[in-house]
Amino acid sequence: MTKKDQYTQAQFEQALDQMQVQREELLGLVRPLSHTMRSWKSNDSQLNIHEILMHIGSSECEWVSKLGQIVSAPSEVTLMRYLHQSREIVLARLEQLGEAQLAETFADGWDVPRVLAQILAHEQAQTERIEAIMAQWRLHLVARLAAERAGLFAVLLGLSEAQLTEGEPLPGWTVKDLLAHVAFWDGFHTNRMQVVADGRIHEIREIGDDADMAAFNARLLADQKTMSLEQAIAMLLKERSGFLQMLKRLSDMELQSQIRLPWGWRTYMRVWARWRYQHDAEHAQHIQAWRDDLPREEKRHDGPNYLLRALLKACRKEFLALLPLVPEAEWTSRPVCGVWTMKDLVGHLTAWAEVGCQGVAQALAGEMPSFEPIPDFNAWNMEQAAPRASLPWDTIWEAYEKVYQTLLAGLDSLSDAQLALEFTTPWKTQISLYRWFTIWPLHEREHAIDVRHALNLTRWPKRFTEHPTS
Repeated sequence: MTKKDQYTQAQFEQALDQMQVQREELLGLVRPLSHTMRSWKSNDSQLNIHEILMHIGSSECEWVSKLGQIVSAPSEVTLMRYLHQSREIVLARLEQLGEAQLAETFADGWDVPRVLAQILAHEQAQTERIEAIMAQWRLHLVARLAAERAGLFAVLLGLSEAQLTEGEPLPGWTVKDLLAHVAFWDGFHTNRMQVVADGRIHEIREIGDDADMAAFNARLLADQKTMSLEQAIAMLLKERSGFLQMLKRLSDMELQSQIRLPWGWRTYMRVWARWRYQHDAEHAQHIQAWRDDLPREEKRHDGPNYLLRALLKACRKEFLALLPLVPEAEWTSRPVCGVWTMKDLVGHLTAWAEVGCQGVAQALAGEMPSFEPIPDFNAWNMEQAAPRASLPWDTIWEAYEKVYQTLLAGLDSLSDAQLALEFTTPWKTQISLYRWFTIWPLHEREHAIDVRHALNLTRWPKRFTEHPTS
């Protein structure tokens, strides 16, 4: 470094001031986070926020050690104390440097401006990394919400409207009652989040202990007893839509920051959000356990059309919610199902849905659906994939959306009598048109598992990342 561009005391102090500013920004970001959030990671190969913060502290000590004197990072202290103590150690060493040392070059070409630039750049990069993890948590939340909701609708398949309105998975609670119950609590927490976001948290009222909650749910059940199944499903769709819109309006910090309720309890809106998919899963398990005890022939009914439509939408949302978990630049290159990329997989789903539309079109024309046999699925899949391989993403996506809208429109246009029509599938089984419609959303569910498996989402339940073995 020449005398002309020698590092000055003023520049040194400016860098120390910038270190202080950046550290306050970092602490402001991580202080409100729960221990659970600091420990969250999408898979075991990713660093969590706790590990990143430890890495920041240890790295600073290593870089300052380049200036002629080894300094050691603190040990056996809590996370926030570690951040404070490691920074104190770094600053103590920097403040020992005299004017001559500001211009000195140490071993391996390290000097004061290089060390300070490295500390600042690293902390800024890690702060952005933490912000990205918080954004990633939201994407996983939305994906999990969609997956559990699709699972809730899927467990209703094969049940008649009478079973859904009369069968009791829980004493006194029909399937319809449970669906209305789930819908209510979606709306309840949407309203609570809105109140918090509006700065009116003092208006939130306590429900009480477990006994009070049970009494509250009992009153809710009585109020909703006369609700029809169609109304319950419509309410389920409406309240979840409102909840998702509320989520979009909340910043990541609003979701993750601790809030204090009027009666003294502390919680996070992220907890309320997580409860929504847990609630779906809880009651889906109740319904599944109840239906497992039904005779096989009692699980092969055609249900109401509006339930089928809800299933089509829910399974599409489950698959679409996985797209943001794959960087857009990798949609045409990263394998997510064997060697298939996301583009290949979307093309595959489209190809099979077009088979579904073929049967629907024939039924709408008053014809019995008929198909060329497909004896070898693998060969057929390869045959369909080949011409799509060279097509751009936009073309593949346009066809994917078009075939979905065609299925929905077909479902809306078919009568109950047409949906009950039985015919022979391309794989030589007998099936009703109603059950034919269930194939395509369940196909999307099947490949959603493949995508989650490819993304190594080890923190998700295995039912979402591994195909059933039987």
